[in-house]
Amino acid sequence: MCDVAAEGSSPVKSPAKGRARREVIISLVPTGRQVVEVGCDHGHTAAALGAIATERRRHRLPARRDLRLVVADGLRCFRAVDVAVITGIGAWQIGHILATGPRPQVAVVHAPDRPAWLRRWCADNGWRIDAERLAPEGRRFAEVMRVVPGSEPNQGLTLAFGPKIPEDPLAHAHARQLVEYWSSVLARVEGLNAVKSAEAREWLAFLERFLARDGTQSQR
Repeated sequence: MCDVAAEGSSPVKSPAKGRARREVIISLVPTGRQVVEVGCDHGHTAAALGAIATERRRHRLPARRDLRLVVADGLRCFRAVDVAVITGIGAWQIGHILATGPRPQVAVVHAPDRPAWLRRWCADNGWRIDAERLAPEGRRFAEVMRVVPGSEPNQGLTLAFGPKIPEDPLAHAHARQLVEYWSSVLARVEGLNAVKSAEAREWLAFLERFLARDGTQSQR
């Protein structure tokens, strides 16, 4: 069972604005549905969404009165979940939480370490990418996606890059940042690791095609 730690009686307005990533996460959550945020951290996102806020350990729950706080390991203590928000943790851990259920009707996820791996995992495990958005985060971009049960039609680097990412106004800048990253990877491993070198070249060719196509379309 879930360990209910607290339930606020006087909701206060949470700072829904602030970090760009938080705004993007909130924008991807469908309205009118019960939301569970796994690993609520400071609780700002959960408060903005009116979500049930969870952490695995009681001492990690935020000290605030405007949230329904629950001590829970992932989603397993819930009988059913409409919408799950699982962000800011590792891709493998997100996959594990989704796999151990119960299966939400919608999940908004963000893995700062391996977003491409998470997309492939979702596609291999019966999830379809329904929407994606980018948020500036330092010199990089946070990749937030909304997934729903279904068959993902995309594969290869189209899937790894994000099939909905080209619709985001920051897609061009994100692709340029990835070009810098994979160029640096290739410079480090060329002549030392044939497999990684081939992966880097494949990514660079894909990104260059995307940037050339995107640039042509933006001039029309």
